[in-house]
Amino acid sequence: MAITQEEHRLLYKIAQAYYTDGLTQQQIADRFGLSRPKVSRLLKQAREEKVVTISVVPPPSGQPKLERALEQRWDLDEAIVVTVRDLDQLGEVARDLGPAAADCFLRRLPEHAVVGLTWGRTMSALVDALSSQSRPDVTIVQINGGLGLVDVLEHSTELARRMAQKLSADLRLLPAPGIVSNQAAAEALKSDKQISETLALTARSDVVLVGLGVPRPGSVLLRDGNIVTQQDLARLEAAGAVGDIALRFVTASGQPVDVEMNERIIGLTLSQLRAIRSVIGVAGGTAKREMILAALSGGLLDVLITDEATGWFKR
Repeated sequence: MAITQEEHRLLYKIAQAYYTDGLTQQQIADRFGLSRPKVSRLLKQAREEKVVTISVVPPPSGQPKLERALEQRWDLDEAIVVTVRDLDQLGEVARDLGPAAADCFLRRLPEHAVVGLTWGRTMSALVDALSSQSRPDVTIVQINGGLGLVDVLEHSTELARRMAQKLSADLRLLPAPGIVSNQAAAEALKSDKQISETLALTARSDVVLVGLGVPRPGSVLLRDGNIVTQQDLARLEAAGAVGDIALRFVTASGQPVDVEMNERIIGLTLSQLRAIRSVIGVAGGTAKREMILAALSGGLLDVLITDEATGWFKR
């Protein structure tokens, strides 16, 4: 049923006061002799009757339609799609994604937050792009034991230290290797008071920042040959692993792989990761497509920062 002229006039006045004059709903209620809930209902009716039409102007650059499609398809809190220069050079991809990831992280960083951080080139690029802040209320925690040489920029200890310095934040390190040689050694380390308390803190993180890894010759995991061995790699491939998130390997559907190596890892588990409120994943490039899709399929991410070519998938 069409609205009457008098109804249209009132809807117009209410909408003008709210959208043009910037009055609050309570101020409008007081001005027009209405209740605040009545004003809310009238504003809703004004939109339904097309008395008010809202136009959202997209940015001149970027991929807002693709971002929206990713958010809706994968039930993400947010997707950010970035143009990168070379999809086949993961170092270049990481550097291109870093600034967008840093901006997203700082915008979403709540007060008094515990922030879990993994390792790798993409995380290093994110930390590089962070502007200096004063956030002494924030705690940066290393969620995986260390991998490779401690002084390399992608090492989890070094990354956590650098991020804490950038934010003037508190720092909690995990003083253990990421992967040890046997389950007994892992259990002994996890029973250590400092390590167990840090692992408990990682599980209470408010935000976790993760890259998505794929096993390839130049990756941190395989670079030295003493983190993930060729024997480990063969077992992972046989189990259907397509990559890892926070050192936890998953299948193409985003489910954990059942391998003995899981018992030798010092760090956040996949089930603990799923329980965290905000997991921000940063990954792109041709080599990462399958792993990104796996992480989305498994519901492991709440926010995704990726490249425009990788973001085509809608399966």
